[in-house]
Amino acid sequence: MPSVDAPRRDSKALWRGPHAIVGLAVAILAVLLIADAFGGSRIRLGGMMLALPALAAVFAGPRAVLLISGAMVPAYVGALAENGRLNWEDAPVPLATAVVICVASVGAASVREKRTHQLEQSRRVTAQTQATLLRPLPSRLGPMEISSTYLASDAESTLGGDLYACAMVGGRPRVIVGDVQGKGLSTLEVVLFVLNAFRQGARQGVALADLPAFLDEAVRRDLIRADELADQSGDSAQGPETAQRIRECFVTAVVVEVVGEGDEVRLVNCGHPAPLLLHDGTARELPAVRASLPVGLLGLDSDPVQVETHHLAPGDTLLLYTDGLIEARNAVGVFYPLTERIGNWAAHPPAAMLHAILTDLRRHARLEDDVAMVAVRRSTSGANTA
Repeated sequence: MPSVDAPRRDSKALWRGPHAIVGLAVAILAVLLIADAFGGSRIRLGGMMLALPALAAVFAGPRAVLLISGAMVPAYVGALAENGRLNWEDAPVPLATAVVICVASVGAASVREKRTHQLEQSRRVTAQTQATLLRPLPSRLGPMEISSTYLASDAESTLGGDLYACAMVGGRPRVIVGDVQGKGLSTLEVVLFVLNAFRQGARQGVALADLPAFLDEAVRRDLIRADELADQSGDSAQGPETAQRIRECFVTAVVVEVVGEGDEVRLVNCGHPAPLLLHDGTARELPAVRASLPVGLLGLDSDPVQVETHHLAPGDTLLLYTDGLIEARNAVGVFYPLTERIGNWAAHPPAAMLHAILTDLRRHARLEDDVAMVAVRRSTSGANTA
């Protein structure tokens, strides 16, 4: 059943739309024409009418601009007549100028409208890409409550180089959060490689201790394959770029695996910001005992990535995040104090906690990097499988 307020909303939308612009332009034309007619020889405002189609092209579509132009031309002719300039000596140049401005304004409005549609289409494609790559995480996974969020630093984009995913491996929930080196849409291919490798590792039951090496090998193999495809396609420009990317690409990542009823979590950290453990309203970092290289560079280190074990009490939350969160600065260069402030929301459910952090982050700073977060909370009501 339609809402009682629906006609009011439609009326407001009408006044904010092209009808309002056309109506305002016609009203301005009438005011200028009246002022020109009764202002005497000292006031000549007819020339201001020529600016209306050009101004309308900034805000309205080509149809509205065409209507405004159609109203402007006779009003301008009337103004010329009132000024005694509607003759063969004075009128041709002003009239030709008016026609050129009208045609150019309609053309400019058409180009702007086309580009606006292209931008909207690009945003829809990006949103669909995000939904495909970063699949929504379930609200529950085994004994854990989960929530995730992604905030792009670029207002024109919804997806960058940050990533997250979850899977069940032998009945144990496993979550990854990562950050591909670099920015922009060029990182999407590497994001896809990492996520595919993570899900493949879950299907094959790769042990957590072996997962970093598995991801490293899979990502570099996919990059080499992309390089070979570029060579086969004869794209000489893409080949060198991909080869350089193979040498320089890396991904920081942290993977968490929940054991049993959630009282124990194991994690591996490949050069990623340390997760935060929230317990009894306090937050503490879980830094790696031994620093490990990021995925893509693990071949440079002969030692395996170390698996660390931590305890989770019922109601404890583990926050995984990318460096865009803690590196966000305010106007005076102060980093976002995540560890100090997150205790205020330690008792919140995962979704509410992430919402509170993002709200506070937006008040603190303007983002210069993407932010991805996953909150994993041990349920207080026992194990629930998803």
